[in-house]
Order: sequence, then structure tokens, then C-alpha cells
Amino acid sequence: MTIKKFISLSVLLLSLVAVQAAPTVGKTYRIVISSKSMFVKDASLIPNDVVLWSETNVPAQRWTLETATDGKYAFRNVYSGLYLAAKSTPASGVTLVQMPSSVKRTTGAWNIKPVEGLTDVFTISAGDNEGLCIGIDQAAADGNQLKLVEPATVEKANYVYCRIIESEVPTSFDPAVRDEMVQGFINQYYKEATGGHILGGGGWWGDAEMFEVILDAFETTGDKIYQTYFRELYNNFLIRNNSDWSYNEFNDDITWMVLACIRAYKYFGDEEYLNVARFNFDNMYLRAAKQPHGTLIWKQTQPNPLSTNSCINGPAIVAACYLGEMTGENEYYDKALSIYAGQRQLLFDAETGQVYDSRAWNADGSIASEGFNSWASTYNQGTMLGAATMLYKYTGEEQYKQDADAVYHYTYNKMTNNKKIISVCQTIDGDLCGFKGILMRYVRRYAEDLDHPEALQWIAKNAWHAYQNRMMQGKRSVTWSAWLTKTAQNLSRQENGDTKNVSNDPVGQATAVSAAVNAHINGLYAKDASQQIGVEFFDEIQWLQLADESSDDDTPETTVSSRDGAYIAFKHVDFGSNAVSKLLLRAKATAPDAKIQVYVDDISSETLVAVSKGPLPTSWDNLVLDASKSLSGVHTVYIVLTEGVALHSFSAYSTPSGIHASTLQPRSDSNYIYNLQGVRVSAPLKGIYIQNGKKFIVK
Repeated sequence: MTIKKFISLSVLLLSLVAVQAAPTVGKTYRIVISSKSMFVKDASLIPNDVVLWSETNVPAQRWTLETATDGKYAFRNVYSGLYLAAKSTPASGVTLVQMPSSVKRTTGAWNIKPVEGLTDVFTISAGDNEGLCIGIDQAAADGNQLKLVEPATVEKANYVYCRIIESEVPTSFDPAVRDEMVQGFINQYYKEATGGHILGGGGWWGDAEMFEVILDAFETTGDKIYQTYFRELYNNFLIRNNSDWSYNEFNDDITWMVLACIRAYKYFGDEEYLNVARFNFDNMYLRAAKQPHGTLIWKQTQPNPLSTNSCINGPAIVAACYLGEMTGENEYYDKALSIYAGQRQLLFDAETGQVYDSRAWNADGSIASEGFNSWASTYNQGTMLGAATMLYKYTGEEQYKQDADAVYHYTYNKMTNNKKIISVCQTIDGDLCGFKGILMRYVRRYAEDLDHPEALQWIAKNAWHAYQNRMMQGKRSVTWSAWLTKTAQNLSRQENGDTKNVSNDPVGQATAVSAAVNAHINGLYAKDASQQIGVEFFDEIQWLQLADESSDDDTPETTVSSRDGAYIAFKHVDFGSNAVSKLLLRAKATAPDAKIQVYVDDISSETLVAVSKGPLPTSWDNLVLDASKSLSGVHTVYIVLTEGVALHSFSAYSTPSGIHASTLQPRSDSNYIYNLQGVRVSAPLKGIYIQNGKKFIVK
């Protein structure tokens, strides 16, 4: 072969490699310069700078290739939906930004040329000037502004050559993203300590708040791992703080931890949690309830004994509601109603939904004109929302529902940016950084108890944004409490002239985890009673968990109930317009006298609709329960178990009018719908039906 032919063949092979490696329209890519990925600054959803950042595998660092015009290309950001474009600025020259689709044929049109001999390496030049390429004019560092530069003036390999690597990432908030956010936080902060485990450096109200996030994760997944996490954290908390907290003069501190303990009792059934919660709440209330109209003292040594704060009243109302629910003693609800009335009179604007921070009474019980702080915070909005929601559920009085609506809408409209991402508490230092997580918890309760699924979507929107701005190092990944800015890889940030590092300070970082789990992304909001509803779609749970492994058709099941009164609840169950009278439950029992009871809307003697009869099966089987009244419309279904019962699923059906079953045997394939004499039947049955003397066989 001649030298000339050899050179020609080499050029051909290089060109073939370049063609094979060329990006493809419609695919998603990571664009890398000097090991850093192209990123929309702070994951902005509006026009903003495009910068370099360490790879964190988020959609804000991914670009979908589209056709622009005249053989040129456009890059659309996967998260924001905006397009990569050039913008001329007097101070910085031509910088990269993201802009709406109108730029695709102008400053958002790009040439892509392969670099010979290198795989997946290209130059990306301006559509109207191939002499200007995307790059940087300094060493690559997180946050460096990307520009259009002349290749001759910089070191090409480091600053202009772009690796364009096909790389898929999640395109919406889903359970996998949620789990990644939770586990990344655990990997960063959950540490073994002397006696149990600890999250970061420990504290009091911050600890209690993080413990509640762990409980939120359990309440929305049923995963037993969170029971273990909570027990370990609780054990260490008692080692550091004892079980009698009366030495702490901050009544809100005590109440936050009471909330964590009473919720842990509700989910796990350990009497110790109830006893500690009750003992400390009772002592706190005894010393704090010294004011007019039911409001509480925030701090025992506060200068004005008639001054009160939302930060004690809100959580105390919620804690009292939980204690009333779990003990059955209405005196706790009476306390909740009393505190709420005073809080509503002194620290709430019922017209706007704004919750004020602090205010004082006069000695005669009138409202003082001095010492009023009208500042609204996400955590006070959150606990007021939770209090109103829980008291509406208890009393059914419309005022509480109206208050809850007002609080939610104020928060949604006044504490967010124009994309409805929470814009307050954008700090990583001090108490403020932990507030948003409290709000997320009670927005979920409001959404599910008062039928506002759009509020769950709002939580998910915020969680998804927080995910974009995370840091990631190996298996550790967290978003700091300033959700609107990218989390630094070293978890350090300058605030008020000081450097704050949160590598071992998890309170603020728990807020993004709270949003992630409280979005309840794995849930099934609206449920069709004619279809099999698996236990994984529960909305409320008591003294049960989901089993680690399935023994029934590889689909989720509960653990065996550890005590009488365990239950699993399903909200927004639609029984349809045609009344149904039979319930199909798939269950098993380990106790010979085990029993199942089914209630609708709440648990009381008036709402009991079905009870199992005779011994329950000892291995998985279908049970048909006759409802004491026909069911139609939308309800919450409570399935209450005695000790020793496990549940797999439930559904409902009715025998068509005029048809009587001569046999009534459960059918395993309960999702199948059969048609009998033109009547649509949700038929978990097989057998012979008789109508007008004729037999119809359902096989």
C-alpha cells in the first residue's frame, strides 16, 4: 500500500469514527468540559446563566438534542425545558444562558463538529460564527460561567473540547428519586454513637424534627427500616436528654419531641413512646397553660408572661390531637380546642390565612397593642394547617376546614416564587433552615384528609426542584435548606460574612427529604373499590408495617399485627353509584380467634360495616364479608385487625339485582370483571347464579 493510500484510508476511518459518535436528535446528553458538566445555574426555571458544575446526575445537567435550522442543532434542558443560547453582555462578553424556544433559529442554533481521533469529543460553535466555541477562559470550577471563546486564545483540550455523552436521568419525580434522596441523606448523616445512632451533632428541636421526617418516611412507605432508624435515634436521644424533660425551659422543644414520640407509638405500638409522650406533654401543659384564652407560654423565663408564640401553640394543638386519638381521652382534644381558639383569636388572620409569630394579652384578656410580631414562617403556617385539619376531622365543623384552606393558600401564594417553589428560608444557618420540612408534613395531611390532591403535586414540585440542586459524592447526596441555590460539593457556604459548613449539621438538609417523602409519590390517591387495592396503597397505618418479603404472589403484604386495634386505612375509595354489599379481603392469621372489622370514614360503633365470621385462614386466602349496609360514593376504609392478622388486599362487589348465589366461593383472580345478563359485575366469585329459574355459571 502506498503512503498516499494509507493516509487516505486513515482519514476515512477517522471520519467514520466521528460519524458513528455524532449526537443523535431526540437523545439526551451530558455535556462535559474539563470533567465538569453543563448545568443551568441553580436549576433555574426561568432564563438564567449556564455554568459548569460537578456531575450530580440530575435533569438540570442534561440536554436533549433537537434540530434548529440549516443543519444546526438546539439543546433543550431536560429540567427547565428552556434552550441553550448565547447572550452578549458588556462586562463578560458572550455568555451562555437558557432562553425560551424562540431562540432556536437565532442565538440558540449551534454547530457540532467532531474532534478527529477522540471519541465523543466535539466543538460546539455559534450557529452564525464557527470561530466562537462554547468553553471557559479559566480553570474549570463549580459555578464557572460558560462563554463563547476563540479557540486560538485558550487551551483547547481543557477549555473548549466538549465531551457529549449520551446519558439518561429521571425525567420526573418518582419513588426511585425519593428513595435516592432519603438514602443519600442517611449515608451522609446517620452515624453510630454511644448507645443507638445519631444524626449529625445532635440537638433538641432539630433532632425531634429530623425524627419526624423519619416517621414521615415510614408513614408514606410502611418500610420497616424506618422503625429501626427511629428506635436507634430515640435511644441515643434519651441517653443525652433523659426521659423527663422538665429541666428544659423551652416548652416548644418539649412539644416537638412529644410529637415524635406519640407518632412513633401510633405506628409501632411501643408503649414506652406513649408513656414518654404523655408524661412530658402533661407536665409541659401544666406549667405553660397560664394565659388567657388557652394559649401557652413559649419559655418559662420569658420576660412577659402574657406573651405567646405560634411556635408553641401550633405543635401543642397537634400533639394534643394525637394524644386524644391514641389514648381515647377527650380531655386532650379539649385542650387542643382551647389552645386553637386562643391562637386563632390572637395570632391568625382568618381572611388571609397568615399565621403571626408572636403577640401578647393584657391582664384582662384583651389583645395587647405592644410586642406584636406579624412575621409568618413556614413552620408556623405548617402547624396551624395541621391543627385545623386535625380538628376538622375530629369535630366536622366547617370553620376548621375554612381555616385550613386559608392557611394553605396563603402559604402557596405568598411564600413561593413565580414558579411556586418555596422562596423563604433560603439559608443554611440557624433555626430558619429547618422550617420548610415541618410545612411539608402538614400539607400532606391537608391534601389527603381534606381532598386536595393538587397540594401533593405542589410538594412533589418542590422536592423535584430540591433534587436538581443537590450535591453528590459517591453514595452521599443531600440538598441544603437553600433549595433555590446549588448545594456546594463541600457543603460550605458564605452567609453574613461567615463560612457555614453543614457536613455534620443535618437539620436544614432534612427539609428536602421531608418534601421527598411527604409528596407520597408511591401512593394511589383515587382508588376504585371494584379493583383489587393492595396494601402498598395505604394512606394511614397503625401498629403495622409492610413485610420485607412477600409470601403471596410476590406482591406486598403487611406484617402480622402485633396487637388488637392495628389497622390500615385507604382514603378516597370510590364504591361507585351502584351500592355494593360485599367486601373481598385477602388475609391470613396466626391466632385462632383472630378477627377483621371494616369501618368507613372513621372508627366507631356507628361506622362498623363488616366483621369476619369464624376462624380466619392460616394461609393466604380470600374472605367474603357481608356489609351491614350498602356502600356507594367515596369513603375512607379502615380495616381493623386483632392480634395475629396479616392483610394483602381488598375490593368490593355486589350480586346483581334478582340474582342469588347458590354457591359463594372466593375467586383468586379477583381483578377479572365478568358480564352477567348485561350487568357489569366486579366478580371475585365463581359459582352458579339463578335468575328467573335459569342458571348462569360464572367460572
